[in-house]
Amino acid sequence: CKAIQPVGSDVTYYDVLLSRQAPSFNIDMGLLRRNFLKIQQLVHPDSFSQMGDSERRLAEAQSSWVNHAYATLKDPLLRAFYMLELKGEAIGEEDQISDPELLMEIMELREEIEASKTDTQIVAIKERNDLKIANVTAKLSAAFDAEDYDSAKQLAHHLQYLHRVAQTIHNWEPGKPVIISH
Repeated sequence: CKAIQPVGSDVTYYDVLLSRQAPSFNIDMGLLRRNFLKIQQLVHPDSFSQMGDSERRLAEAQSSWVNHAYATLKDPLLRAFYMLELKGEAIGEEDQISDPELLMEIMELREEIEASKTDTQIVAIKERNDLKIANVTAKLSAAFDAEDYDSAKQLAHHLQYLHRVAQTIHNWEPGKPVIISH
């Protein structure tokens, strides 16, 4: 019998997409992708087109949930926020960046992007920012491994800002004002 069931409220993205692996920042991306494709094939709404309305709606909800789970676990920043939430350490609006060095770094990057006149200059900034993202991601992994959630929160904020810088670089046009949202 091909019946679709709702996802339980206690089920995590790790439970479904990583074979009940305990939440970890370091995940096997190949396994994640393979499991996502298998599960998505099972719950895709098209597979339930001949079923009743309630089953189709449930399949749509399941498919959406699986897509969101995959997008979250695939992205290191979203995965960090999700893990913090699972650990009861969710980042809220009250958790603002107070690190003056990070704020200065972001301001300097914004000014450097704004002053850039050529693609070559932007590519150099992008390469440096990509290295910073890799470095912060590695530190974030170590913080989660050590169960140091205070550091993980700070590093997740840092990574979030670096992702905003990356988006700003992506959207860069000569002479256009540079805005890095907070």
